[in-house]
Amino acid sequence: MTYESIPAPPLAGSQYSADEIILYGVDLNDGKHIAHMDAGLGGNADLQIKLDSKVGITGFTVLTYGYAFEGHCYRLDTTRIFIITGPNAEPAVGCGFDGLGYKMWRITASTKLLEVSTALGDAQELILDAQLPGKRSPSSYAITLRMAHRGGRLSND
Repeated sequence: MTYESIPAPPLAGSQYSADEIILYGVDLNDGKHIAHMDAGLGGNADLQIKLDSKVGITGFTVLTYGYAFEGHCYRLDTTRIFIITGPNAEPAVGCGFDGLGYKMWRITASTKLLEVSTALGDAQELILDAQLPGKRSPSSYAITLRMAHRGGRLSND
């Protein structure tokens, strides 16, 4: 077992939580709670996400690389952007993220997150090719199947 496969220990003096998930990543927010991202237009456009809480809730826009759950470390297949409210970031410990400038967030399986999905491509790729069979949302197949029924029956019998 290497140090890269050992997650952070539970917080000292805290109650054990069986559904704790530790997210590892970087905080994209600046000092004004605004996350800045390149919009993919050759550095000519900046995408900004501003977290503005009217009730004093702390929020983070996190570029996530991996997570730990039930004593095991996992790497995400691609980086994912989550907006997390609540827990404060800690310096990352465990799963190979120690001392590299990464942070970690301790959340539970029931914590509400908002995932920000980004894709860069031309209209052909993002709109037309995405609608080809096998790439569509499963709900669009359900609509097609319902339309193929005759009065809710699969046959004329």
